[in-house]
Amino acid sequence: MKKKNLNSKKRGGVSVLAGVLIGAALGVGVGLLAESKTGKRFEKKAKNLSVDFYGYMVPQIKKVKKMGEAEYKKFVMEAMKQYSKNKKLSRAEAKYLVKDAQGAWKHLKKYL
Repeated sequence: MKKKNLNSKKRGGVSVLAGVLIGAALGVGVGLLAESKTGKRFEKKAKNLSVDFYGYMVPQIKKVKKMGEAEYKKFVMEAMKQYSKNKKLSRAEAKYLVKDAQGAWKHLKKYL
């Protein structure tokens, strides 16, 4: 008596297992493609918002004579509250901008 193997069952010239694997691969590929388009759009929008947010913060930062890292991070959070309210940003966008702005401390501390 022969053992039945999933690979040996043919339907229209393609094994069932091969069909399942091809379907899964196509599903993953389409998902990645869709995700990457959304990710690219978000990244582009976030970069534009970052430039705008820095433009919003700079005049306020110039008023401060001396600022440490803790004060800067607190300032960024407070500035983001007002900025995100004015621009009607999503939480994800606001979170991205805060992370980006707080990460810029190493470069900005030279000028403060």
